[in-house]
Amino acid sequence: MKRLMLALFFLIAPLKLLAAIQCSIDNSPTLDFGATDPFMAGPLNANTQIQWSCSRGIGVLESIPFKMCIYVAADNDGGILPRNLRPANPGPAIPFNVYTLLVGGTIIQPSTNAIEVQVDMSRAFQYSDSDTVNIFGIVPGPLPGNALAGENRASMVNSQVTRIGTNQSCNTTSGLPLTNYTLNANLAIQNQCSITANDLNFGTQSSPLPQTDSDTFIDVRCTNTSPFTVGLSDGLNPSGGSRRMRDGSQFVSYGLFQDAARSIPWDSTTNRKGATGLGTSTSIMMSVFGRIPAAPSTPPGNYTDTITVDIEF
Repeated sequence: MKRLMLALFFLIAPLKLLAAIQCSIDNSPTLDFGATDPFMAGPLNANTQIQWSCSRGIGVLESIPFKMCIYVAADNDGGILPRNLRPANPGPAIPFNVYTLLVGGTIIQPSTNAIEVQVDMSRAFQYSDSDTVNIFGIVPGPLPGNALAGENRASMVNSQVTRIGTNQSCNTTSGLPLTNYTLNANLAIQNQCSITANDLNFGTQSSPLPQTDSDTFIDVRCTNTSPFTVGLSDGLNPSGGSRRMRDGSQFVSYGLFQDAARSIPWDSTTNRKGATGLGTSTSIMMSVFGRIPAAPSTPPGNYTDTITVDIEF
């Protein structure tokens, strides 16, 4: 008689692996402040969602439910109060911070003031839980006057997620580590300029009309280090390359110049003869010097013209 023997092997996994509670942040949260005018006065707000999920081993109810604490690490340079957005090239930082509420108030820190999340997988045959929470960013206004145009970024790397008991506080209790994640923040500062023009008034003159000089100024404000060119149009009544003021059918020629000697004409940016400069983020006063050549045959009248000021940046 022959007997057939069959050996059976059983593999028993370590119980602690089956009992493990695992949690993760499933997205790459980014606070995007968008593109902004550097001269705006108010604060900038951004928000994003953090997607989290947790799972447990079959038959494990220990420490369930529990509270999850989502913290935010310091910025790239170790800053917390404030954190800073930095440009790609060397330049001034833009302060900001990360909050639990849209209105600000509590700043989320690396080990205090966390976002608190209740996780519950205690029901029968429930082995996972997931949801989203909101996180908010605020850049206080106004922006620093020396801010540079371009992208500004910050990364809060290795931000912690821990777990504690449901009756404990994330602000006072050191929890068990669950996972780490990175929170990014972006702000684009636009190249921007603004101009304010003031009238050029030659006053009241006698007849016959003598050579008459006058001057005024234009206020220019451009983003820090942004190059710009300011041009002046030919007015409403140009003729033969000369600007002219008009009263009915009568005209008076005049010129606009960049220098007090009236030797450098101030033309439009189209002619590439406008005045150039480099933005400082504060107001730059650019003088405009006007001259009416002597015109003895000019009849009396109220002569006017309109000049368009344009700026390229």
